[in-house]
Amino acid sequence: SNYSYAQKVKIKKGIVSVDKKVLCKVEKDDVVRWSFYINTIENEQLLYFKYVDWGQYGYYEAYKASDLDNILFEDDIMMKYDKRIIKKLFKAKVLTNSGIDEKKLKEFSKKMGREYTRKRNQY
Repeated sequence: SNYSYAQKVKIKKGIVSVDKKVLCKVEKDDVVRWSFYINTIENEQLLYFKYVDWGQYGYYEAYKASDLDNILFEDDIMMKYDKRIIKKLFKAKVLTNSGIDEKKLKEFSKKMGREYTRKRNQY
């Protein structure tokens, strides 16, 4: 016989819990539609996910919240993206109860990203 165990990720009123233990918060960005931050429990902004509307297609650009000039990775849009990306970050051990593991984030970015080193145009 065979069975598998998966973590139960829930987002309720911006609070993210994994198996009923609080992990982080999700904060909606009121400036850019469908964009959001992943924050610590203390509301320190960790990561920013910017929705990019590209005609009939759309995708997300991921940034460290403290560095909006460097894209970590891009990812296709899907329903409940915030929950799905949190699951991926948690499984990859990027997102922990104490914040972000920088080494794991860099590794994750290389695996996920198409243009993780691209610089944004200077204005």
